[in-house]
Formats: sequence, structure tokens, C-alpha cells
Amino acid sequence: MEQGWANDVVLSRHIGDGIMLIAATVVIHSAGTLLIVWTVFRFRQLIERHFGFVHNTAIIMGVVLALLGVHLAEIGAWAAFFSYKQCFSNFDTSLYFSIVTYTTLGYGDVLLNEEWRLLGGVEALIGSLMMTWSTAVILGVITRIYSRRKELWSGERDLS
Repeated sequence: MEQGWANDVVLSRHIGDGIMLIAATVVIHSAGTLLIVWTVFRFRQLIERHFGFVHNTAIIMGVVLALLGVHLAEIGAWAAFFSYKQCFSNFDTSLYFSIVTYTTLGYGDVLLNEEWRLLGGVEALIGSLMMTWSTAVILGVITRIYSRRKELWSGERDLS
């Protein structure tokens, strides 16, 4: 009977840890996304003045790299938690586990012990959601670029 109660206490504590990690991930992603969108918006006049294939591709690449940085920060936060809780022998292993789990690659060569294993699934779920969010941001930028391109083409057609 006592063993079941102890397991419930550990599980409820880990649910709290999971909620805290989810919240941290969303905060990092929200702040990072806001900064990226603000930067693109802030420099929109410059972007439209130098409108061409190479420049547009550079903008998209910049957005992708910035989002990658956001994801790496989130992965680092999870790894820092695993390292702090001594789930693995060193930070490098925590980081490796976190990136493999967050991306849902899941090699399975490094695993959390039974006490912490539910957090691995939580990290995979939140990683998938954050990647979907990033995809929406990239799609928004690409849509804006191609919409502007279509406006320019329509203007050229009207001149002929």
C-alpha cells in the first residue's frame, strides 16, 4: 500500500515538472517567434525595396535559422532540467537525449529511468507542437513573399 502512495507522490511531482517544462517551452517559442515576426515586420520596407529571388531566399533562410535557434534553446532548457535532476551522467548526454526526443527521432540508445520516463513522451509531444508552430511562421513569411511577387507580376501585366 505504501509503495503505491509513494508512486502517486512521485507521479504528481513529475506532472508538475512536465507542466513547468511545457510552460517554459511555450514561453521560449512565443518570445522567439514574436522577435522573428517583429524583425521581419520592422524591416519590411527594406525587404520590399530589394525584392528578388536571392534576397527572398536569404530572408526565408534567416527565418528558418532563427527558428532553429529557438528550438535549440527549448531543447537546451529540457536538457538543463534533465541534467539538474541528474537523469543522466552529464549535460552532453542530457542534451543528446533531449534533441533526439524533442525531434521524435528516438534512437533509443539513451533512455530515462522508470521514474522520469513519462517526461520523454511529454518532450516529444511538445517538440512536435513547436515544430508545427514554426512551420506556420515559415508558411506565413513565404505566403507574404509570394503574395508580393504576384502583386508585382500583376502590375507588370497591367503596364503591357
